[in-house]
Amino acid sequence: RQDLINAFLPALKLSGNATAGQAIYLERCASCHRLGAQGQAIGPDLATVKAGGKEKVLVNILDPNREVAPNYLNYTIDTKDGESLNGIIGNETAASVTLRQASVSDTTVLRANIVRMESTGKSLMPEGLEAGLNSQAMADLLEFIIPPTVGSK
Repeated sequence: RQDLINAFLPALKLSGNATAGQAIYLERCASCHRLGAQGQAIGPDLATVKAGGKEKVLVNILDPNREVAPNYLNYTIDTKDGESLNGIIGNETAASVTLRQASVSDTTVLRANIVRMESTGKSLMPEGLEAGLNSQAMADLLEFIIPPTVGSK
């Protein structure tokens, strides 16, 4: 994924359009990430990533598995009913596990119904969300996520 990151680095030097970036966010990011009053709180709230700057956000978008906080690791649960579920653990009790899934309401599985539960070691965020975007579109998305502060360029 490093070659892909290198290909998108010029986006950091482009002037972005936050309105166009918001449309990209709503299409590709809002099903899992919250920013302000928009989106779902499955992955990290994007307000918390602003301090890292645009380059760090760019790398996290293009290589979501490079660094994953333990509470955002994807888990697979196979059930006695033959279901296979993927998501991040939202809650655990002695009797059940609740998975948070993209674009789906939380799913609670009784531990007695779990055949196998293991971490994939990866983020729930899939690689490839940049497909179809060019450097300008990425600059627009970054401008929406991290708008310039008052008094800066």
